[in-house]
Amino acid sequence: MLTGQILLQLIVILIVVQIFGYLSGRIGQQWVIGEVLAGLALGPSLLGALFPGFKTFLFPASAMPTLQTLGEIGLVLYMFSLGTRLDTHLMMRQSRSALVVSLSGTLLPLVSGALLAYFLYPSLAGPKATLVSFMLLVGTAMAITAFPVLARLLAEKNMLGTKVGTLALTCAAIGDALAWCLLALVIAIIHAKGLTSAVLTIGLTLLFIGLMFAVVRPLLAYVDQRIPSKQVLIALCLILLLLSAYITNAIGIHPVFGAFLMGIIMPRKTTYIEQVRSLDRVNNVLFLPLFFVYSGLRTQLGLIGGPVLWLICLLVLVVACSGKILGCMFADRSMGESWKESFTLGILMNTRGLVELIVLNIGLDLGVLSPTLFAMLVIMALVTTMMASPLLPLLGYRQIGAQLVSDTIESVVQEQMVER
Repeated sequence: MLTGQILLQLIVILIVVQIFGYLSGRIGQQWVIGEVLAGLALGPSLLGALFPGFKTFLFPASAMPTLQTLGEIGLVLYMFSLGTRLDTHLMMRQSRSALVVSLSGTLLPLVSGALLAYFLYPSLAGPKATLVSFMLLVGTAMAITAFPVLARLLAEKNMLGTKVGTLALTCAAIGDALAWCLLALVIAIIHAKGLTSAVLTIGLTLLFIGLMFAVVRPLLAYVDQRIPSKQVLIALCLILLLLSAYITNAIGIHPVFGAFLMGIIMPRKTTYIEQVRSLDRVNNVLFLPLFFVYSGLRTQLGLIGGPVLWLICLLVLVVACSGKILGCMFADRSMGESWKESFTLGILMNTRGLVELIVLNIGLDLGVLSPTLFAMLVIMALVTTMMASPLLPLLGYRQIGAQLVSDTIESVVQEQMVER
């Protein structure tokens, strides 16, 4: 019975995601916008409001844990893929500008978001939030830039080869790495039952990171040279991926950290590249959209009722945009760039997308965010992701063809993932 229910949900989700993704492309937005809107449309904000009986039939409470699990598996695979696409060599080679802009573009929205959270606590905090965890989580949500969404946006605007495009992509990678560290700290604080427990969680996390780089990374390089069977290599990588996710979950932080770290240490060799692409082809169409839909099912826009809450939602959006754009713009301007280039960089870095939704869902699961604030922050993530597409043409950056976008992204991925 449950299997049939899940299969029906998958059919509906895939159809709705394809429709909204296509419509988003028609209005000049990215596919990820369509996926987020599809989730909102299938949730209580639209389908539940117009046809509550059908929504309950399609997404009964008994099937939600299974849908959540499938979505989280898609998320784990996605974070693994994202880790493999981070060009750590490029990050290490970048000039002082990238580091300055990354720090400024993370610190200013982090501080401004934490300050806003101070005034919103405890009225919009979750049941398990403390003032420190609430401020850190909201600040981290403000500091996020979605690296993969930004990469596709740069390809669509033919900006991947430009100076500002390269700088934005590098800054996003560094900034997101800082944001994930902050999020790991927040989760450790929330799960810890005291100072000793918090120190233990952080210590185990650092030990795990050290083992991944010192032991697992050389092991992968070794077996690649000694084991000719691709099937064995694929099985080994999947086992290590799932084991990494399980260990970080057992330590007390989220499984996505283990998956992300596993992706970072993967050798950039043809054998491993093929594995990642094979996973992407299935995951991006089947499992990852389930995460968006599950997020939409948890987003209740109706909770933002009355002018006061909508004004707070607007304030959240203003703080998020001003902190990110101004932090990056003034830092880049101080390095000698023009106002146009600096403002363009700020607009690009303000793109949040999927990575933001990951942070928000973790905050809601941990009881740090209330459903009302969660809905506000989802709106903020959606609006900030949509802003770049109409603003960049005004600055002189135009859309290119869809096939050229695909070819450009493919070439960039190949360049980043070949053996050095």
